[in-house]
Amino acid sequence: MPDVQQPLAEPMQARAEEIADLMKLLGHPQRLLIACLLTERAFAVSEIEERLHIRQPSLSQQLGTLRDAGVIEGRRSAKAVIYSLTDERLRQLLGALHQVFCPSGVAALVTNAPNSQPMPNAAMAASAVFARVGVHRVG
Repeated sequence: MPDVQQPLAEPMQARAEEIADLMKLLGHPQRLLIACLLTERAFAVSEIEERLHIRQPSLSQQLGTLRDAGVIEGRRSAKAVIYSLTDERLRQLLGALHQVFCPSGVAALVTNAPNSQPMPNAAMAASAVFARVGVHRVG
């Protein structure tokens, strides 16, 4: 009897809702940036605010959403709260997204892509968002 390969969608059927929920969690640019930053190491809220230029009220809201979803956790250290990424699935997903969208920065993505054509504004904005992670402004 010939070996029939299982369709790709079948294994995902059982976990489609879980996967969709994780993708929705990354659907907000600020949450995506926070999660990307936390793949590097744990950060205090003040460091996250400084590195990503997200103002405190928005940052607190997005950290709360990520915390409630169980993908990050905060611990107190003196007066600071230090956040870290706790979900390995999310870490792997962000790694894959980074490889696709930020192999060597946005310029490489745009100019070295096969059959390169200008990216639509929304796609360019998403790539630019990824590229900002880890940029530290001095001054």
